[in-house]
Amino acid sequence: MNSGLLAKRYAAALESYSSECSQSEACLGDARRMLASLPALGAYLGKPLPSATKMDILRKAVPDMCPAFERFLTMVVAHRRESSLRRILTSYIAEYKRVRGIADARLTVASPPSEQLLERLRELTLKGGDYRSVEIEVRVDPGIIGGFVYKVADKRLDASIKRQINDLKKVFETDNKQRII
Repeated sequence: MNSGLLAKRYAAALESYSSECSQSEACLGDARRMLASLPALGAYLGKPLPSATKMDILRKAVPDMCPAFERFLTMVVAHRRESSLRRILTSYIAEYKRVRGIADARLTVASPPSEQLLERLRELTLKGGDYRSVEIEVRVDPGIIGGFVYKVADKRLDASIKRQINDLKKVFETDNKQRII
């Protein structure tokens, strides 16, 4: 079976089950904690160990997980799908956000932005899309010189000085057939 399809099916099942049990937020937190601990667990999960041992390892990696998430992991391990756990959890987080209308956005700036700018970007994103809320990841990259690059879903707004300089270089290269800089 295609691992992407498998991950989406398991993710949809976890989303449905966690919503049914009113434990969606707890499952989301547990999924994020599990994703963070997976690199250290990779060697153990790939070995042919008994299911109970693998579940003990997962419980130690994410202590105090909610009952719905623990039951889901038990099913994943019982079906020997723990090698796909990273894809499943990543798909679950995406499904969680899709169902709740949460947009993932990335803002790249040359220096840390003000809270006013972030709030204004949230407002504009909510006006322009079918989202109910926006989570903005901020990256500071002095290489863009100034301005910003804002990406939401498949839309990208590049208002960086670096891009403007590159555009200007292209104009001079094509007009004069000479290379500058």
